[in-house]
Amino acid sequence: MLKFNYHSHSTFCDGKSTLEQMVQEAINKGLTYFGFSAHAPFPQENKFALPYEHVQEYLDTAKMLKEKYRNQINLFTAMEFDYIPTLCTNIRERAKEYNLDYIIACVHMVYSPNGLWFIDGHDQSKYDDGLNQYFGGDIYKGVRAFYNQTNEMLQSTNPDIIGHFDKIRMHNRGRYFQTDEKWYTDLIMETLQLIKEKGTICEVNTRGLYKGRSDDYFPETRWIKKAVAMNIPLTISTDCHNVNEVGALFVECREHLKECGAKEIYYFDGQWKTDKI
Repeated sequence: MLKFNYHSHSTFCDGKSTLEQMVQEAINKGLTYFGFSAHAPFPQENKFALPYEHVQEYLDTAKMLKEKYRNQINLFTAMEFDYIPTLCTNIRERAKEYNLDYIIACVHMVYSPNGLWFIDGHDQSKYDDGLNQYFGGDIYKGVRAFYNQTNEMLQSTNPDIIGHFDKIRMHNRGRYFQTDEKWYTDLIMETLQLIKEKGTICEVNTRGLYKGRSDDYFPETRWIKKAVAMNIPLTISTDCHNVNEVGALFVECREHLKECGAKEIYYFDGQWKTDKI
């Protein structure tokens, strides 16, 4: 079985293990391909992103590890970019500047004129507080802003991979809306159609499950099945933040994709290719 992961974080951003520790664990767990994808530098004070002053060190370390372990594993250098209107938009230009192998683009913070709604992390109260503060508690307005921002990101950036595109539901947990409500499914379908049009690879992210923050993958199973039916390219991401999470639920996710009707998954070895399931 071909095993890989292109979404990972280390001590250069909000991860807990070094790049080399992650590489060594990937080798131990039999991965053939592994990508570094630090959270790209962010133009506001934060605790999660790669600092601008450490970008070159990150790139140099990744290059050194590629050479050091070249006979044991194929390594690639990327970043996970946040897209935020008026703040983080020039993703392709930054990726070219850093000479990255591929890029992941995501929405973790939803733009409003009054501030940014943080929809990720372990603290559910921040989700609730942000919804109230920036969207007046109107979940429809907040979720619609999330998907509008996601669609704008796809249109303007055309990333190689779109990350956890329905992450907005993580802290919802059925409290504000149900994911089968028509207004929500309409938003999802609009985004899926755009993913297909752009030829963007949709990651199936295992992190929510193994961290206990979700009872399904991101995207959830109904949308995995829809993506398969639409012939949208899929890859598996463990979104690992420490060595214990390298490869977490990869095998289970691969089998799940097969059950959802997928015939192949995408992997990267310098260019994107397919592996039959």
